[in-house]
Amino acid sequence: MKKIFETDNKIFTFDYEENVDIKFSLKSEKDGVIFYAVSFEWEKACAPKQITLSYSIPCVDTYTMWDPIEKLRFIPFGNKQLTDSRLASGMPLKGLLSRTGKNRYLSAVSDVKTPIVQRMRASITNATVDCFIDFFTQMTGPFKSYEAEIRIDTRDIPFDGALYGARAWFDGLGYENAYVPEDAKYPMYSTWYSYGQAVTEGDVIAECEKAVKLGMKAVILDDGWQTDDQSTIYGYCGDWKPIERKFPNMRAFSDKIHALGMKVMLWFSVPFIGKFSENCKAFEGKYLCYFDNTECYALDPRFKEVREFLVNTYVKAVEEWNLDGLKLDFIDRFKANGEYSDEMDFVSVEDAVEQLLKDVNSALREINPEILIEFRQPYFGPVVSAYGNMMRVWDCPLDGCMNKNQTINLRLVSGSCAVHSDMIYWSREDTPEGVAVQLWGTLFSVPQISARLGNITDEQKAVLKNYLDFWNEHRKTLSESSLRVSFAENGYGYAEAEGEDSIIALLCASPIAEITKAKRSYYVNLTDSQAIVIKNKCGKTLRVKVFDCMGRELVNNTFDKDIFEIDSPVGSLTEVSFA
Repeated sequence: MKKIFETDNKIFTFDYEENVDIKFSLKSEKDGVIFYAVSFEWEKACAPKQITLSYSIPCVDTYTMWDPIEKLRFIPFGNKQLTDSRLASGMPLKGLLSRTGKNRYLSAVSDVKTPIVQRMRASITNATVDCFIDFFTQMTGPFKSYEAEIRIDTRDIPFDGALYGARAWFDGLGYENAYVPEDAKYPMYSTWYSYGQAVTEGDVIAECEKAVKLGMKAVILDDGWQTDDQSTIYGYCGDWKPIERKFPNMRAFSDKIHALGMKVMLWFSVPFIGKFSENCKAFEGKYLCYFDNTECYALDPRFKEVREFLVNTYVKAVEEWNLDGLKLDFIDRFKANGEYSDEMDFVSVEDAVEQLLKDVNSALREINPEILIEFRQPYFGPVVSAYGNMMRVWDCPLDGCMNKNQTINLRLVSGSCAVHSDMIYWSREDTPEGVAVQLWGTLFSVPQISARLGNITDEQKAVLKNYLDFWNEHRKTLSESSLRVSFAENGYGYAEAEGEDSIIALLCASPIAEITKAKRSYYVNLTDSQAIVIKNKCGKTLRVKVFDCMGRELVNNTFDKDIFEIDSPVGSLTEVSFA
């Protein structure tokens, strides 16, 4: 069935399968930002079937497509690059931009909880981009009525500015970021890539003794503390008891870390109950699904008993083991299964997940208002960031390009939340420059390090120390200032943060740096050039220093030219000030 609306000189078509009263109208338009109102009403409450809104827009001065998590940026022909969003995965935000990085079209949907898919694709017949919004792509509800707003931003402004505007709009809908403690804004050490599930107390203590000297302020004890069987990935999750051989006294372990001057965070896979765990039988009939490859079940949060079990587990851990925070993993695996029971107190999985997050956040903040709670991609949207204060890039081991791109993606849409890099580690055989490229790429996020610090070379250690020293010195500018970005289609070929008295930029595509303001500027060379070109548009004599990736000074000269080239190896830092 179809229903067609004509408004704002456009045709909007709804495709649907069941009887539903559909209303759609132009709500307001001001300065290039347009709001549409959409509503659905059914004869009785139901879990609705998918309803699709489709329309077309002219493809004018449009070069690439963007969403908060997609790895590819081209404009597709066909149903590719879907922007899938629901409470615990992604966010309903998708846009188009020009070759010069200007916003051309940014679509946002007010409903950040219900499963929605946004699609855009090239049309071969009339030079348009066909746009689709699929509502109710997974079981949800029940709804007797449903309302949402669609916000369309067509302003001719830098695309990063359009994204900040969309995030501010989400905040205004009641999804403001959680309070972010200062401890969330310092570099951390993670045990995941360095030790995997084979981690022990002795390993962690030894790493932390080195990490704290390098400027790291917390350790995240990841998977492995609760299992001694590496033959199955998550088959023993769910009991959450430390393995005595590895961690004989978790409280004493925390005390030892605190004595070093570091905070302690502990990993939990929130929905998983392993098939070999003691708790597996206790929750029979209260699972959403079973994962064969990881030998575990996903708990169903629509049962009050499930939510209480999880909240009590985390409260007990924080209180008894004196933890400073939790890494809460895999909440995107809470997916609707199309089933419902009268024993549940929620029908919608999304509503139940939000209640769980709210209960966890409230209970933990009552114990410690400065508690650290880490979530990660793909669960990073407005609802999730209202309950977690650290948002990390998803796992991308050894992939400096992905880590760079996704840290910037998160920074553009996460508001005041502390955005963290994925854990950074490298081969002992890697060059200093190779290590530097990984580290510098995450410049605009809080770094998490996961190399075995006792096993890296002296040169690699010098690179790490140089990076962390610079990051800690400039952390407020790097992690709290708004970003300006260019060349999104090329993985953000340029990105900069501007503080009160400095500008810090990554050069990833073009080795050209333009000095336009009377502020000290820093440029990191991640291009394939061994030199950068400085355009002096201030008309003043410049003092230029270049430091290699280990912090050794290579250049220290003054220049009074309008344009000049200076040697700058890959991974080096160029500092420009006024003589």
